[in-house]
Amino acid sequence: MPENEATGDFTMRLWRGDPSGGEFTDYVVPAVEGEVVLDVIHRIQAGPAPDLACRWNCKAGKCGSCSAEINGLPRLMCMTRMDTLPEGETVTVAPMKTFPIIRDLVTDVSFNYEVAKTVPAFKPGPEPRAATACCRSMWSGARSSASASSASCARTSAT
Repeated sequence: MPENEATGDFTMRLWRGDPSGGEFTDYVVPAVEGEVVLDVIHRIQAGPAPDLACRWNCKAGKCGSCSAEINGLPRLMCMTRMDTLPEGETVTVAPMKTFPIIRDLVTDVSFNYEVAKTVPAFKPGPEPRAATACCRSMWSGARSSASASSASCARTSAT
């Protein structure tokens, strides 16, 4: 965990601003074992910066809404463990450069939703065929004849 050996604190450098501009602001916070970056952001919101804007939803690494640049790399704040970041260094969190800034760490990702509308819905194909006898024997442990069974199965099912 990036921390100050003497105090058990570490520095989070967060980008604060809006579309017209902004700057990085440092927050010194106590280190807490087992936290991810999003946990620290929430502690900063609960303490010294209650007006800090950040977006998150699932906190399980599924939705991508908490994406940010952490130490210059695009990451999910909910999946980036503090103990994996360089020890003794300031942790820098900035909004994703790819999207327009709304405020602080929140970006306008509406483009993603527009693109998603153009992706066709999943349509399952026809029901799979039942396995033939030779395919079943392949999975029953007869490894020596597996390739022969598979080849003969492919020949018979192609007809």
